[in-house]
Amino acid sequence: MNRTILYYPTIDIPRSSWLKHALLYWDEVSSIIPSSYDDNILYDLSPDIQYLIEEEQFRPIQPETLISGANNWEKFQEFQNEFREVVQNPHFERFRNRNLHSINNHRIHQNKVEQKKGRIHRNKTSDGLFHFLEDLGLATREENDEWLKFEHNTALLYMSLLAKYLAEVDSEQTTIGTDFFAYEKFNFNSTRKNAGFPVVSFDLNNILPTPNENVSLEQIINFKRQRADNLRHFKKTISDFQNQISKSESNAELKESAINFQEDLINGVQDLTAVLRDSNIENTLKTFRSLIDIKSPTLWTAAGTILNSHLDFVHLPINLTTIGIPAMAALELSTKFY
Repeated sequence: MNRTILYYPTIDIPRSSWLKHALLYWDEVSSIIPSSYDDNILYDLSPDIQYLIEEEQFRPIQPETLISGANNWEKFQEFQNEFREVVQNPHFERFRNRNLHSINNHRIHQNKVEQKKGRIHRNKTSDGLFHFLEDLGLATREENDEWLKFEHNTALLYMSLLAKYLAEVDSEQTTIGTDFFAYEKFNFNSTRKNAGFPVVSFDLNNILPTPNENVSLEQIINFKRQRADNLRHFKKTISDFQNQISKSESNAELKESAINFQEDLINGVQDLTAVLRDSNIENTLKTFRSLIDIKSPTLWTAAGTILNSHLDFVHLPINLTTIGIPAMAALELSTKFY
């Protein structure tokens, strides 16, 4: 099963360090792309994405999988309910109004405000959701147009939540990722604390080797194929620790696991940095973040207590100068509601 990272909230993936980081650490990258009834892609893809498709490094994920999939009706209802709840939440309304206030203060021409409306293909939504947004003044439809116009922030929110649910029903081992951090917050924080449950936020700050901007996509793909064993070992080190976190029975057990993980992590960074250097791939250290479900009832209780008191589980500074990398990093485990 492929490890896939699904980019959101836009169809286009920026040619940036995010894409190169994702390309290196996941088997494939994907984004949400609507298709026609005969499975033709209804979007002009960038040359980079076309190249990644040819190299079997990119997979378009169709929104129809969730919206009209035979076995996903209940999940689609969950998605619609959550979207309606977030859109009507005062926090999101304040977020939209703050952005609109910024536009007005900068006296942006009305034509540019119109351009800020997000385009959502009609295959990506339902008539019910469109009419819900239309009644709120957040969506319009042009006659004989396949694309609906959502208010800009509402469109990005919609795509963010859609990505989360598509990842759940996808046939591969799929997680979601973004460089739009405001929408990560809306995606992973329940609109009401008592409607969510605590998860562990696992952060590796300033520690993962990531190709520099001047490194080509072709170089990264060649490295993945030539150094598959090195990458597989490093990724397994991280995923094994994530599994330990989810199964920990107590705060003390979690801290002990984190301390033991430090040495494996440092050795993995050292090995990966060396083979990247051998392959003439310049790299810098980036941050990795994931959210992990808590399976243990006792740790769940501890997480709720810590979350209410605004404390972290673990914060471990990591000095990479000991392996010849002049940098300070950190391993952090904290809690938030999902």
